[in-house]
Amino acid sequence: MDFVTSPGYLTGPESCRAAGITGGPRLCVTPLAVMDFDPDTLRMRLKSVHPWSSATEVQERTGFDLAMPGTVPETPLPDAATLELLRRVVDPDGLLRAA
Repeated sequence: MDFVTSPGYLTGPESCRAAGITGGPRLCVTPLAVMDFDPDTLRMRLKSVHPWSSATEVQERTGFDLAMPGTVPETPLPDAATLELLRRVVDPDGLLRAA
């Protein structure tokens, strides 16, 4: 079952304007990759792939046709300070960590 928490960019710039939407998501971070949005079309595109995944896997596990740039960089791993913040402040109970 799909669950929509926000309309995102609907079908593009015109539908956003018609609906009165003036902003929207900037990034989508998943267990496999980071995605952003093309500024002209507002179509979701692959921004970077986590070291344990691939662009092919991301596309196969995405429920729609994802825009793919010619070269997809690897997502940098978080530094020690970021990990500390994630583990102690954002997710102190470890609910979001991989098993």
